[in-house]
Amino acid sequence: MLAPLQLRKFLVLVVVLGSILIILVNRSLFCRTVETFTFVDNKTKMSSQTSNSSERRGISANSVVDNFRSGYVFHNHRLRLWYGGKCIDSSDGETLTVQFCDPDVIQAFSLTTENRLIYERTGRCVNYKVNDTVILLELVDCSDVTSPFLTEEKNGEFYIQHIVKNEEFFMSPLLPSPIFKVTKDPWAGFPVGLTLCDEVASRILPMEESFFQEDRKLLKNAVVPPNSSCDFKACGFNKREPVKLLPPGQVTRCTKLWECVTLTVKTTRRPHLIVRLAQSVRDSFGFDLPIVAYDDGPNDYPEETYKQIAEYPLLQYVISRNEDLGIARGRNLAVKQVKTKYFFLMDDDVMFVNTTRLDKLVELLDTTDATVASASYMGGYGFAGYIQFGYTEKLQRRMALYHGACKVVNQTVVNFPTCMSCDISSNVFLARTKEIQDIGGWDPELMVTEHMDIFIRLRAAGMKAVLCPDVRLRHARPSKEAKGKDYMKKRRRSYVRFRSLMRNRWNFAKLQEIHATRNRMIEENLMEP
Repeated sequence: MLAPLQLRKFLVLVVVLGSILIILVNRSLFCRTVETFTFVDNKTKMSSQTSNSSERRGISANSVVDNFRSGYVFHNHRLRLWYGGKCIDSSDGETLTVQFCDPDVIQAFSLTTENRLIYERTGRCVNYKVNDTVILLELVDCSDVTSPFLTEEKNGEFYIQHIVKNEEFFMSPLLPSPIFKVTKDPWAGFPVGLTLCDEVASRILPMEESFFQEDRKLLKNAVVPPNSSCDFKACGFNKREPVKLLPPGQVTRCTKLWECVTLTVKTTRRPHLIVRLAQSVRDSFGFDLPIVAYDDGPNDYPEETYKQIAEYPLLQYVISRNEDLGIARGRNLAVKQVKTKYFFLMDDDVMFVNTTRLDKLVELLDTTDATVASASYMGGYGFAGYIQFGYTEKLQRRMALYHGACKVVNQTVVNFPTCMSCDISSNVFLARTKEIQDIGGWDPELMVTEHMDIFIRLRAAGMKAVLCPDVRLRHARPSKEAKGKDYMKKRRRSYVRFRSLMRNRWNFAKLQEIHATRNRMIEENLMEP
């Protein structure tokens, strides 16, 4: 019989070993085969106020059932890499590689209920080949496939698994020869093989082809000028037209700001800043404006907070059940609540001041064909600039952001001599509600770094943006302590991944930020000598 001291040591050892075992088991569940297949993501089924990630991926429970009944686990899906958003493809029809997702190219796969993974462009099946120490994936006649492909999903994390000699391996992007190590953010052309499960690199985002085409219609519809040195799809966005006055018969003027403008804000557990913003509007104009603010859950603020919000009758403060809504999704939900002709987008730490001439921005949109009229922050507007697609010196697809180009080029708007054409500006702008909804709003896949994407969408849709730097707001950032732990945690999330997703959505490899000068703009043919 064990002495009390020995018994205590024995119990401690059991607890420690048990904890280690639980960790190992939970970790293995990320890459364990499951018998049933579903694309439902329970994490985001939080509320009717949030969009389901299955919908975002173009997948529904009904389509899964229909596919299964027709002999498929999934049918005609793009296989996108979760980390960076590129597609698994076969450019040569022989081996699987990573490529940009191209809406003009058939890149879809189907998995049959017999566990054969079919590449839809050629009708051939995916199989493996062992090359020294690496297992690569190739396309062969379906009759030559001897081992199955399986699917696995846990809490929305999806993987494609293959059994090789009774061992489990997972489809993953690799660095090219001779390294052949798993990489989470591969370049176009890198090989795809089978590896031990990497929870990040091996994760796949399947997307139905019809949904993909709708999601990328702006890119698909881009027209690249003939004989242009810039020959990929986004190059079709480089054409820039001046802002024009509307014909008198099309002008409908707004006479009361509160009837035609709604402020929209996404906040992250900072209702005190929304209250501060609402008060700054009242102080600046002498009246309130409609405000739609979307916040992350839970709905557990003290009673005093709700009393402060109630002091502003036109403030609609929505608290989602989702504790991590993301900036883009929150903004989309806010704009859906807008009933006015225009909305004014802003961050929660911005305040109105006596130079916030919102009426000037309204008049500009009332009388011109611009879609967006941007203000600026007190202290400067150096971020605002032009965007241009092309190639780097190493022939990588790039998007150049020329900071300060709007002021350098100075393409002013008729009747608004202090306002100028500008491709991208700060997050303080007035926009036409319907037009932003028509282009799909912000990409909900981007939890952060959504700012650049929305302005690329505007250019892709042929919409025009204007900057009025004399319309100013105060960017009153709170202290580090006042920002809140939730805010700081969410702001520090993986910018690298979300910026990669943004680049790969528009199929360019590198973002170059350049300080604009007159000589540089002339050299780039962005202004006349």
